[in-house]
Amino acid sequence: MQRLKISDNGHFLAYEDGKPFFYQGDTAWDMFQRLTRDEVELYMSVRESQEFNVLQCILLGGTEPYDYPNKYGHTSIKPPYDKLDFDLDGDNSYWNHVDFCLDCAERHNLYIGLLPMWNNKYSDPDDTLFTGYEPSFYYGKFLGERFKGRKNIIWIFGGDVSVLPHMYDIFQGLADGIKEGEGDEHNLITFHPRGNADAVSELNGDKPYLDFLSSQSGHTVDYSYDPTQYFPPMAATGKPFFDAEAHYEDHVANWSEDLKRWDGADIREGAYESVFAGACGQTYGNPIVAFFLYEPLTQYKCPYYIGNLKKYGYDIKGWNHALRHEGAETLKYLQRLRLSRPYFDFRPAPELVANSEDDLLFGRICAARGEDYAFIYSPYGREIKVDCSQIKKQFIRASWFNPRTGEEKLICYLTARKAVFVPETRGKGQDWVLVLDGGKRDWKEIGQMIHE
Repeated sequence: MQRLKISDNGHFLAYEDGKPFFYQGDTAWDMFQRLTRDEVELYMSVRESQEFNVLQCILLGGTEPYDYPNKYGHTSIKPPYDKLDFDLDGDNSYWNHVDFCLDCAERHNLYIGLLPMWNNKYSDPDDTLFTGYEPSFYYGKFLGERFKGRKNIIWIFGGDVSVLPHMYDIFQGLADGIKEGEGDEHNLITFHPRGNADAVSELNGDKPYLDFLSSQSGHTVDYSYDPTQYFPPMAATGKPFFDAEAHYEDHVANWSEDLKRWDGADIREGAYESVFAGACGQTYGNPIVAFFLYEPLTQYKCPYYIGNLKKYGYDIKGWNHALRHEGAETLKYLQRLRLSRPYFDFRPAPELVANSEDDLLFGRICAARGEDYAFIYSPYGREIKVDCSQIKKQFIRASWFNPRTGEEKLICYLTARKAVFVPETRGKGQDWVLVLDGGKRDWKEIGQMIHE
């Protein structure tokens, strides 16, 4: 696998050879703790088939305490837990299991977004192993040396955390330690903030050790969900950015059973809005998969979900069943669409849309473009009024892209002028992307259309 880097224009991610990398992530927070090796293989094979390319996982104890064992009974740190004494004993030790997962990911063409720890490991300055720069540097160096030479790692600091003053030394220590441990070639670093926040605002400004940035639009939102509201501070830095934890498929809005539960159409709507607002990719999530909950689900301590699963309508058949829900199956078409045209000149293009002020009940129509093409997303199949004269070509090819199937169908050729396009279907779950390509007319294609 190739190591990832920042694109030459600074706004996107790329492979070492310069080809574009679209961040298609999945939240797999507790994978190291809750899956056997056979289950890791199953999970990764499904996600590879769905064209995900990043799995976001927590190293140190996951969302549970330090002493929470993996499926083979091993913990990440040996007791007593007042020092950093890592459990490295045995072929099936905790850290050897992590090595297996990284190897398995490489076989499945997956990158692992490694969180050194979750917020419960350092949020309380009086109850943490990481009381300052020195222990954090030691842990970071251990990680860098342990995984030195691996190219399928993305480092993710934070972890749903509200940043407190004592944490600045922790993050700096981790960054310095990892870079020293990895040597001359180190992997990219980003930051996962608390819900309804972005990395720049949480850290009180951009940090030099961060290669790209993220927000967590999260779950405490209702029908007017807008993942892009957290983008402006990150976009202002000029670095790549994305939403590292959007609303989860099957999650209830605002944690309330009285409100809606996000479905596949909602997942696509948030993802397309994010990417068309300039994000370098997006991250999917499902609460049953993120914590790898089994049937019966009551054996796990997940207070946000256990006890209310039936009331909230979650998939109680377990994580391996929830893997194939609609959002997870259809997001690959967004990645395919982005990669189908020139990649690095892509930017938000609200000037293309001539619709009046959007009514959120009918969704926000959002647009983005490259030099000679444009994508305009209509989440509910609402008509799109577009100013094609913004694309400086004599003729424009218009087509409909179906986000539910990935199919693209020619509508017509037109001159560069204002026009109205009405999707084939309308309503919840009937989202469409209008694709405009500037250039010469394809007479063969036109002839086929007339014949049909």
